[in-house]
Amino acid sequence: MFLGWIMRTRKRNNSPGGFLLLLLLLVALTVMKGNLSLAGTDSICCEEKGFVQVSGDVVRPGVYGFCEPPDLKALLIRAGGLISRSEMTRALTGVLFNSGANIDVRCREIGLQVVQGEMSAFYRITFGMTVSLNRETQEGLTAIPGIGSGIARAIVLERNERGGFQSIDDILSIQGIGPSLYGKISPYLVL
Repeated sequence: MFLGWIMRTRKRNNSPGGFLLLLLLLVALTVMKGNLSLAGTDSICCEEKGFVQVSGDVVRPGVYGFCEPPDLKALLIRAGGLISRSEMTRALTGVLFNSGANIDVRCREIGLQVVQGEMSAFYRITFGMTVSLNRETQEGLTAIPGIGSGIARAIVLERNERGGFQSIDDILSIQGIGPSLYGKISPYLVL
């Protein structure tokens, strides 16, 4: 009863000030979060991204997305530069790295040592990339949804017996992989 009386006697404030303040706060939070670019054409959005992992003597090791295959200079810039204050040279441009690469950069007295490998299967699956049925480790195969350690072990044993698979369909001969599981895991696999 008392609450009803308060509700009836309370004045309604129809001023748009509260709404505008809330709207201004939301826009400010969006700009601070980086979801809204005020730079206009400076930020280019691409639909297809490639991902490259950077590790070693960099400030921020991690996986970075690119619209086009990056060179080493672009990778180092995204990773915050080198830990040591070595200057990046012009020799860092030219070689482009494809999606799924793991680039390990080490600072040596004679210069930079750059070793290219493959990103782990766990990162590859996370970013929607495929893994190689003929090259992936047993542990890496477990990153594929539906493959546990037992089936991964069976895949590696069968691969070693055959000297590699000739097609993805060859894994149907492995006990535990039937048409249902094959349909689930085949999109993640390449030879």
